[in-house]
Amino acid sequence: MQEEVRKYYNQHSNEEDRRLDAHPFELPVTMNFIKKYLSPGEHLFDVACGTGRFAQHLLDKGYFIGLNDLSDKNIETAKKRLNSHRNLLFIDRADALESTRWESKMWGGILILGPLYHIRSKEKRLKLLSLAQKHLKPGGLVFSAFMSRTGALVYGLKHNPEGILYPDGVKKLWETGADERFVENTKHFAHAYFSHPEEINPLIRDAGLEPLHLAGAEGPFGERFELYHSLDEKLKKQWMDFVIEHCEDPRMVQQSKHLLSVARKPE
Repeated sequence: MQEEVRKYYNQHSNEEDRRLDAHPFELPVTMNFIKKYLSPGEHLFDVACGTGRFAQHLLDKGYFIGLNDLSDKNIETAKKRLNSHRNLLFIDRADALESTRWESKMWGGILILGPLYHIRSKEKRLKLLSLAQKHLKPGGLVFSAFMSRTGALVYGLKHNPEGILYPDGVKKLWETGADERFVENTKHFAHAYFSHPEEINPLIRDAGLEPLHLAGAEGPFGERFELYHSLDEKLKKQWMDFVIEHCEDPRMVQQSKHLLSVARKPE
């Protein structure tokens, strides 16, 4: 599975680099919580950093960032983008569970904004969160992203409605969080696991972390990004402010595609 995910991102690195433009809510919603708890100057580990778009924003805000990713192409792009930045700590190519860079510091914050929805095994998801907990300083924060099963259902309906015909399609997705002939039969997913919101906080607690927030990144725009992109700039701002203000409302969480957990290591 690790090699297939690596191959996927090597093939789709250019699309990954543009993803935050197409999905405009993840960065501002996550930054809303980062700024709430962590001041510039903190040392953060961006695990599975993609092409470094998120890290660039944090570096420019004055945070010190170490980066890791599985994909050779993602790391190549991240290095071109960030290598000269004065606040960059390192850029490391390795699987998140195998990286030696966890030990670089006791981190003030750890970002896990991708790998948890590429790990189908609950035990391995728990292992990754527990690894983060181990290498946080007391009171440090983990910002982890999950993809919702409702969002996956809407995505699959838009791109592969025939998945309803197969027992290892829609039905398997809804019952288990993974499938073979629905979302997995489209070109933009590889070995994905999709969560129901109610399973996230118990997983966070099992890793020895204290859940603080569970937010839906997109609210009513979850897997409906075309609605947002069709608006003028004034309306976009108003809708963005509305989504950020209400992102923790459980009804907004249920509508979202990306779910953001904010958790703390006990003092």
